[in-house]
Amino acid sequence: MPKDLKQMYKTIMDDHFTPQMEVSFVDGNIRQTLFYEKVSWVIEGVNKGLRYGENPGQEAALYRLVNGNLALGDARTISPGKYLVSDIELLQSGKHPGKTNLTDAD
Repeated sequence: MPKDLKQMYKTIMDDHFTPQMEVSFVDGNIRQTLFYEKVSWVIEGVNKGLRYGENPGQEAALYRLVNGNLALGDARTISPGKYLVSDIELLQSGKHPGKTNLTDAD
């Protein structure tokens, strides 16, 4: 771990998370699957995901729903294109965001 506290927050962590993820909900013969892909940004020529998780030194990944939806009864609770944090906020961040930066923006 770097000795300089400021450097710890600037360091972009490599992550070992899968580039895609599927989550399925099964109720008898009905299967609802949500398809996600890992988000990354190219900033100053560096293509990376989140800088770090809850604290510096922790790996983290952010996934975006790319297909599927979840209907529970008559309510549709999850749909593609409805992100917690908007794309414009992510593009204007100016640096590879940390997990806390995204939750603060929302």
